[in-house]
Amino acid sequence: MNHWQVAWRNLMRRKLRSFLMILSIVIGVASTFAVVAAVDSAEKAFPIYLKNAFGKADFNINGTEAYFSEKVYQDVKKIKNMTSIAVLKENTKIEIEAGNLSPIQKRVVLTGYSDLDTPVTGFHVVKGSLDSGGAVITDRTAKVWKVDVGDSISFKTDHGVQSIKVSAIVKYTVELMGPSSWSMANYHPWSVAVPLSIVQDWYRLSGKIDNIQVKINDASKLERMESQLDQFVKNYDAIYMQPVVIDFESTFKTLDSFFLALYIAGCLGIALSAFIIFNSFYVNMKERRNEFAVLKTVGYTPTDIQSMVFTEVILISVIGTTCGLLLGYAFGLGLKSLIFLIYSVYEGSMVMMKGMILSVLAGMIVPVLAAWYPIRQEGNVSVIEVLKENQATSFRPNNWLAIIGILLIISGFFIKHLLLIIPLMIGIILVYPYLFKLFDFLLKSVYRLVFQFSGEMATRNIYRNLGRTSMTSAILCLGITMIVLMSSLNSALLQTYERVIYSSYGGNLDIMFHHVEKEDLEALKNIEGVDEAVTYSLQSVVWNLHDQQRKLPVYGVGEEWIDRFSLFTIPDMRNSDRIKQLNSDEILLDKIAYDVWGGKVGESIWLDTLKGLKAYKVAGIVDSMKNSGYGAFMKEETFKESFGLKFERNALVIKNENTSPLQLRERIFDQFGERIEEMFGPEDWVSVISATFTGSFTIINGLVVLAIIVSGIGITNTLVISVMERIREIGVMRAVGITRRQIIGMILLEGFGIGLAATIIGSLFGILLIYITSTFMEVSSLTFDFGISWIIIVTTTLFGLSVSLISSLAPASSAAKTKLSEALRYE
Repeated sequence: MNHWQVAWRNLMRRKLRSFLMILSIVIGVASTFAVVAAVDSAEKAFPIYLKNAFGKADFNINGTEAYFSEKVYQDVKKIKNMTSIAVLKENTKIEIEAGNLSPIQKRVVLTGYSDLDTPVTGFHVVKGSLDSGGAVITDRTAKVWKVDVGDSISFKTDHGVQSIKVSAIVKYTVELMGPSSWSMANYHPWSVAVPLSIVQDWYRLSGKIDNIQVKINDASKLERMESQLDQFVKNYDAIYMQPVVIDFESTFKTLDSFFLALYIAGCLGIALSAFIIFNSFYVNMKERRNEFAVLKTVGYTPTDIQSMVFTEVILISVIGTTCGLLLGYAFGLGLKSLIFLIYSVYEGSMVMMKGMILSVLAGMIVPVLAAWYPIRQEGNVSVIEVLKENQATSFRPNNWLAIIGILLIISGFFIKHLLLIIPLMIGIILVYPYLFKLFDFLLKSVYRLVFQFSGEMATRNIYRNLGRTSMTSAILCLGITMIVLMSSLNSALLQTYERVIYSSYGGNLDIMFHHVEKEDLEALKNIEGVDEAVTYSLQSVVWNLHDQQRKLPVYGVGEEWIDRFSLFTIPDMRNSDRIKQLNSDEILLDKIAYDVWGGKVGESIWLDTLKGLKAYKVAGIVDSMKNSGYGAFMKEETFKESFGLKFERNALVIKNENTSPLQLRERIFDQFGERIEEMFGPEDWVSVISATFTGSFTIINGLVVLAIIVSGIGITNTLVISVMERIREIGVMRAVGITRRQIIGMILLEGFGIGLAATIIGSLFGILLIYITSTFMEVSSLTFDFGISWIIIVTTTLFGLSVSLISSLAPASSAAKTKLSEALRYE
C-alpha cells in the first residue's frame, strides 16, 4: 500500500474534520483567485475601455460660437493621413405611446454624423446597416422602446413632428449613452444617431455643425499631424483645436484603495484557513501519538512519519485547491462583472494567469506551512514519553509573543496607509490568548448565573482547551474587525461626501443647454418654484503636467453670485472675497487637482488657451465636489479672455422650499424642452457616489463574510474535536442523569462563548481601526470624522453570534446522539 492510499484512509477516518479542512481551503483559494483575477482584469480593461469609449478620436475641432460652417469640415477632409467626421447635436422629444410618460422622460439627444460607419464612431452593429440613411440606436434603447430595424420612430422638433426608420441597432456605447428604463429617463436623456443632413434639415441649420472629430490614421505621425491641425485652425477666426486627453487617474481615482481593500479581504480567507489547518493537525497529532509510537517500534523513523502525514496535507491541499480553482473561476467572473458594473465599464476579458498561479501557490504552500509545526513536533516525540501516562497540560501563552503583538498594534498608530491592517491583525492574533483568557474569566460568572450547570460546564470546557478555543475565536475576531471597519468606512465616507456635495454644488440643479440665449436666464428665473438662477462658463482645458497632457475642467465664476451659488468652499473667507482677490493670471485649484498637479501655492501651471500655452499662478486651494472634486476656478473675465468662448451652456438654479427636485426639473423642461441636454442635481450626484461606494464596499464585505464563514468552519472543527475528546466524559454525564437537551445546551454555549468573545473583541478592534484610519485616510481628498455607527456594531455582533451558534449545531447534535454504551467503552 503506497503513501497516497494510507493518507486517504487516514483522512477518511475523520471524514467531517477532513471535509472542513478541505472546505476552508476551497473558500480561501476561490476568494484569492477571484480577487486577483478580477482586479487584474479591471486594471487591464479600464484604460482600454476609456480609450475605446472616449478616445476614438485624437482631436476635436470646436467653435467659439454655438455653430460654425460645415465648410471647415470640407477643408479638414482634404488633409491626408486622417479620418474626420462632422457632428451636430440637437435635443428633441420622442413621440411614443408607452404608458403614462412625462415630457421629461421623452428627452432625446439627436446626434448627426457626416459618416456613421468610420473608426471615429466605432459602432458595433448588432442588427441592420450603418449605411442605410436611417437612425442608429443601442440594443438597450431598442429593448426599452420596443422597436426593431425597419420600424419608424418620430421626434417632436421646433418645426413639427419628424419620422425616420431605424436602420441599425448597435451595442451600448458612450456616444449613444442612455437610460436603462423609463424610470431612469427622469434623470438621463436617450441618445439617437442619424445622418448629419437629417439634423440640419429638421432644425433649419443647413451648412452648420458644432464639432469635428479627427482620428490620425498612423499613430507614429501623431505629433506632426497635431502641428498641422494647429496651423489649420489658425486660418479661421471662430474655431479652435483640442487634443482628446484620457485622464485615467482622475476618472478612476478611488481604485487603488478599493483594489487594496479587495486584496486584503480576498486573502483573508486563505489566511484563516491556515489557522484551521494548524488547529486540526495540532489536535490530529496529539490523537495519533500512540499510533506513531507503535510505528516507531516497528522501524519507522521520525522522517518516515512526518512524510506520511505531510502526504495527507498535500492530498488535502490538492483536492481543496482544485475545487477552489473551479469555484474561484465562476466567482471571479461574477466579481469582475460586478466591478465593471459599479464603475460603468462595459467590456473586458478575464485575466486569469496571475490569479491562478498565486491561488495555486497559496492553496498548496499555506496548508503545508500551517501543518509544519505540529507535524514536526509530534514526529520527534520519543516512544517512552508516549507510553507514559499523559497528563493534561494547561495552556500558557508566550509572553514575548504578546509583547510583540502589543508593539504591532501600537505601530498601527504611526502607519498612515490602509496596509496598517496587516500588522494590526497580526498583533491581535498574538495578544488574543490573554484577551480571551480574561473574557473567559468574566464569562464564567455570567454563564453560571444564567445557565447554571450547562453554563458552568461550558466555561470549564472552554478553559480546559484554552489554546485551541482562543485560536478559533481569534479567527472569527479578525473577520468581525474587518467587517466593522469596512462598513463604518462606507457609512462615514458617504456622509462626508453628501455634506460636501450639498455645500459646493452651486444650487439645487445644474442645467446644461446646447447654448444659452440672452433671454433664457430671465425666463428661467420666472419659472414657478425657481428662487434664483445664474449662468456660468465651463471648459475642459488641456494642461501639461510632467510632459503629459491632461484635461482640467475650468470654471469661470463671478464675485457677485459665487456666495449664493457656491461652487466651492474656503475656510474663514467668503467665496466672493477670494474671487475678488484673483488677478488675471491667477487660478484656484480644488484639492484633487492640486494633489495631481504636485506643485505649491504660488507656483504656476500651464494651460492651453486660444493664444497657446499660458502660465497661471495657483493662488489657493478650495474644497469642491463639482466634477468629482477635480477642477479649477478663475474670474469670468479672465475665462473669456483666455478661452474665447462667446456663449455659455450651464445654468445653476436654486429652488424654493415648497418645490421638490423632480417638480423643478419638470417645470424647467416644460419651459425649455429639447434645448436642455442635461439636468443634474446634488441628490443625483449623491446617489451616484452612494451606488459606487456601497457597491465597492459590498464586494469587500462579501469577501469578508466568506472569511467569517471560514471562521465558522473553524468553530465547528474545534467543537467536533472537543466532543470526540470528551466522549467518555459525555457518556458518564449521561449515565448520571444529564439529559440530551443539557448536553446540546452545553456545546452550544461553548460555541456561543467563542463567538461572543470574537464579536466583542473584534468590534473593539474595529472601532480602533476606524479611529486610526480617520486620522489619515482620504478618498477624493475628503477625510471623515471619527464616529461609531451602533447599527453596524449591533448588526455585525448579531451576525457573528449567529455564525457561532449555527457552527455549533452539528457538534452539539452529534454529542447528543452518541449512544451511552459506545461512549463508555470509547478509547
